[in-house]
Amino acid sequence: MDKLKCNIYISQSNNTGFNLSLEEYFLDNVNEDECVFFLWQSKNSIVIGRNQNALKECNIEKIKEDNVQLIRRLSGGGAVYHDLGNINFSFIAHEDNYCIEKQFKVILDALEKLGICAEFNGRNDLITEDKKFSGNAFISEKNNRLHHGTLLVDANLEKLKDYLNPSELKIKAKGFDSVKSRVINLKSIDSTLTVELLKEHLITSFEEVYGAAQHIYRVKEAALKENLESYVEKYLSDEWNLDDTPEFDINFEEKFSWGIIEFKIVIDNGFIRSCHINTDSIILDNFHGLSKNLTQAKVEKDIIYKIVDDSINDLQLKKDIYGLLKRDIHL
Repeated sequence: MDKLKCNIYISQSNNTGFNLSLEEYFLDNVNEDECVFFLWQSKNSIVIGRNQNALKECNIEKIKEDNVQLIRRLSGGGAVYHDLGNINFSFIAHEDNYCIEKQFKVILDALEKLGICAEFNGRNDLITEDKKFSGNAFISEKNNRLHHGTLLVDANLEKLKDYLNPSELKIKAKGFDSVKSRVINLKSIDSTLTVELLKEHLITSFEEVYGAAQHIYRVKEAALKENLESYVEKYLSDEWNLDDTPEFDINFEEKFSWGIIEFKIVIDNGFIRSCHINTDSIILDNFHGLSKNLTQAKVEKDIIYKIVDDSINDLQLKKDIYGLLKRDIHL
């Protein structure tokens, strides 16, 4: 393969819908010999995970009242609050050029040069002083890969609790207030740190790890309006963001090491007539396919287990979902 071509994109827009559209456009169109490093910020937004139910997870009235954007992202995991006090980063490449270790090295090396000692904790987070300042998520689309995350510099950590309705399971497991207490702004470690300074160090670190960038683009919305029209339409639609679901006869949920999963099911005459799955799983698996494949299935152990086996890839997810369905729909 030819020498890797590295391109850095810095969004000049603070519109979450535009930035997530641009990110997905890169994922769909990155070249085999290219690595994209994308930096962006957003004003006052709640960004929910791919398989979360916005109407259940979020205080929709408060979000609208405060003119906060609600946007669903492609990756899994839970809801996060974006404002101009945090930086969002994305690494996008063909699978042959995708290396999680190198990608985290870019972030950690940049922080080290700022005098901040940080580490990856093995659960998709970056931490310093035993507190989380960065959540990360990962996407695979055909042969292309995406790793993205947030870096809290000087974000308003009080806002998230204003806009979310945390699950009772999450509250019982670790307490919603304790979640906030385990999060830290990098500025609290170094009061001189700014978003722009961290951006500069991230760009320098990327070029030190990957080599000099072929281009550094500062992207304006108007320049890519035509290319991103269909993407922006999706990210600003209620159909994508709210994903409203009807009432169900059976509703059960459970918390596992990988996240909370909830099933909403209608069973009629021994068949599953409707099934919807809501989860903040940090593992992005085929939950939509599982929901679709369970619909109209006969409620028999062998049939249900085969559907789970065929739909879900991760072995731990399979095991946990087997047990949950066995318990709650009495297989």
